[in-house]
Amino acid sequence: MKRLKILLQSNSFYVFFLLILLFYVFFFTKVVRYQTSIPANTKEIDAKLVSFSIDGDKLNMILKDKEKIRATYYIKSNEEKISLIQDLKIGRILKLKGEKKDVIGMTIPNTFDYKKYLYNQHIYFCFQVSQIEILNAKIGFLQTIKNKMEMRIQSLGNNSYLRAFILGDKSFIASDEYDNIIENGVSHLFALSGMHLSLLSLFLSKILKKFKRKKIVIYLFLGLYLFITSFPVSFLRAILFMLLLDFNKQMGLSLSKLKVLCLTFFLLLLVNPFYVYNIGFWYTFIVTFSLLFCSSGLNRKNKILQIVMVSLITFLFSLPISIYLNYEINLLSIFNNIILVPFISIFVFPCALITFLFPIFFPIFQFFTFLLTWLNDCFAVISIPLVFGKIYLWEVFLFYFLLILSILFWSKKMFCLLSLFLFLFYNQNLFRFHYEVYFLDVGQGDATLFISPQNKEVILIDTGGNVTYQKKEYQIQNKEFNLADNIVSFLKSKRIRKIDLLLITHGDKDHIGYAKDIGSKIKIKQVMLNKGKTTDLEKELIKKYKSINQYQSRCFDFQTYFLKIYNNENDNSILTKIKIFDYDFLLMGDASSDVEQDFIKKVNVSSSFLKVGHHGSNSSSSFAFLKNVNPNYAIISAGRNNRYHHPSKETIDNLKKLNISMLNTQEMGTIQVVIRKNGFHIKKTLA
Repeated sequence: MKRLKILLQSNSFYVFFLLILLFYVFFFTKVVRYQTSIPANTKEIDAKLVSFSIDGDKLNMILKDKEKIRATYYIKSNEEKISLIQDLKIGRILKLKGEKKDVIGMTIPNTFDYKKYLYNQHIYFCFQVSQIEILNAKIGFLQTIKNKMEMRIQSLGNNSYLRAFILGDKSFIASDEYDNIIENGVSHLFALSGMHLSLLSLFLSKILKKFKRKKIVIYLFLGLYLFITSFPVSFLRAILFMLLLDFNKQMGLSLSKLKVLCLTFFLLLLVNPFYVYNIGFWYTFIVTFSLLFCSSGLNRKNKILQIVMVSLITFLFSLPISIYLNYEINLLSIFNNIILVPFISIFVFPCALITFLFPIFFPIFQFFTFLLTWLNDCFAVISIPLVFGKIYLWEVFLFYFLLILSILFWSKKMFCLLSLFLFLFYNQNLFRFHYEVYFLDVGQGDATLFISPQNKEVILIDTGGNVTYQKKEYQIQNKEFNLADNIVSFLKSKRIRKIDLLLITHGDKDHIGYAKDIGSKIKIKQVMLNKGKTTDLEKELIKKYKSINQYQSRCFDFQTYFLKIYNNENDNSILTKIKIFDYDFLLMGDASSDVEQDFIKKVNVSSSFLKVGHHGSNSSSSFAFLKNVNPNYAIISAGRNNRYHHPSKETIDNLKKLNISMLNTQEMGTIQVVIRKNGFHIKKTLA
C-alpha cells in the first residue's frame, strides 16, 4: 500500500500513464476496425430488447444478440401502437423480420454524423423491421425493475420532464422546447450528473441516517440506478469519482481531488476508449476539473457571488465544447445558469423524485415544469448568440493553455492574450481569401451557397424543403428530423452570420421549404423571387423580408435571366449565372427543355459548371442545350432512392455523350468547389 501511495502521489506517473493511454485509445479506436458479424442478407433476427422508444408511428429499438443492433419499425395502426406500448418490455426476446438498412454518413459538412455516432456506440448493423413477434422469455430481476420504473412514468402521463430527470431520457421533450434549452446553454442540467448524484446521496443519507452500513447501501442503490438509466457517462463519472474519493480517504492515500479525477478519467477510458468521442464525457470532466482547479476562488461568504463565480468559471471552461456542438455561444447562458441551476437542484429534481415515489405530488411537479418551460422560453427570446464557427483541436488546446495560465498566475497579460485569441477566433473570416461554392445535399431538392472571401457577401440560391403529408394522430412524432437544422448548423460552422441575398428560383416546396426555418436562425437581408404566380410560401417570405427584382452584387459577377412568363411554376424558375474569376456557374432551377431552347436562342452563354435543371429529370438537360452550354461539370441534386427516379437515364446518357463530368449529391453528398485565382478544386462530403 505504501508503494501504491508513493506511485499515485507522483506527478510523473500521471504524465507517463496519460501517454500510454493516448496510444491505447488511438490503437483501439483508429487502428483496429470493427464491423458487423451478421450477414448482409439477413432477413430475420432473434435478439434481446435492451431499450426502446415510441415516437408517433416510429419505434426505435436497441437490441443485443451477438452484437448491438439498431432497429426501426413503423407502426401501422393506433391499435398496434397501444398493443406495443403494453407488450414491449426490456429483456424480452423479439423475432424481427426485415432487412439490413444502410446508414448514410454525414452528407452536409460539419453536421451530425449518425453513422460515426453508431460506430462509436459499438453498433455496426441497422435493421429496418417489417414484422415484430414478441417471444415468451423470462425477464431478469434488473430488467423487471427497469420495466416497472418505465410503467410508473407512463402511468403519470409519460411526462417528458419526469422521464428526463428520473430516467435521463430527454428524447420526449418537444423539439422546440429542447431547442430553447440548447440555445440557453443549460442542456447539461437535463443530463444525469454530479448535481443529481449529490441530491440522491443526500436524500438516501437522510433516510438511512441510523443504518450502520449506509455507505454500502447507497453505492448498491446508485449502481442499480446506473443500470436503469443505461449508464450515462456523466453519471458514471460522478459515481466512480465519489467511490475513488472514499477509497482515497479509507486507504489514507492523501491524493488531491484533481489526481482522483485523473484516475477516474484513466479508468473510464481503459474500460471504453470510445468515450473519447463522447461530448458528454468531455463536458463532465472539464466542468468538474474547472470547479476543482478554481476551488480556492469559489469559497465566498456571499452565496449569490459564489453562484455567479461558479457559473462564470463553468461557462469559460465549457466554451470550446459549446462552440464544437453548436458553433456559437449564448452570452446570457451565464445568467441562465445562475437562475436555473438553483431552481432545478432545489425544486424541480427533488420534486421529480418525490413525485415518482408519491404520485399525489404530480400537480406540484407540473407547476414547476411549467415555470421551467416559461423561463426557458423567456431566456430564448432575449438570448445573445455569438457565432464562432468550427473549432479545431489546436485551437482548443491553445484556449485551455491560455485560460489555465491566466487563472494560475492571475496575470493581466495572459487574460489579454486570451481575449485577443477569442477576438481573432471570432473573426477568422478576415484571413480567408478564397471563394467557396456549396451544392448542398438536401435530398430531393435544391440549395446552392456562394461565399465570397472573408464572408463579405453570401448568396443562397434555394433552400431545399421536404414535402410533408397529412398524418393521423397516432403517427405524429414529437421529434421529427428537420434537415433545415443541419443547414443552419453548416452555415454557422462557416461563420455565416447573415445572408445578403436569398434567391428562390421558384415557389415549389423542395426549393423554398426550409427558408422560414433558416431565416429564424440566420439573418436574411433581402429575397429575390421569380415572376409569375406567387405561392403561399413565397407570400410568407415577402411579408417578413425585403423583396427585390434586381440585385447588385459586391463580390460576384452576378446575373439573372427572366425570359417570359410561362404557364407553370417550374418553367418560371429564375435562371442564374455567377462568375468567379474565369469560372462560370449556371443554375437552371427546375426549368424544362422548352425554357432551355428559349434561353440558348436569346443568350449566348457557356459555363464551367452547370447546375442541371429539375434534379436531372428527362424533361430538362436536352442534348442541344448541354452542347451549347458545354460545361466541364454538371451538378445534379437529387434524393437517394427518390420516387421520381432522378436523375433520368436520358440525362445521364446526354452527359456521357458530350463527355461532361457528372457530380451527383446522391453519391457525393454536399459538393464543395473552392476557387482561387490560380485554379479550383472539388471536394465531396461522403467518403
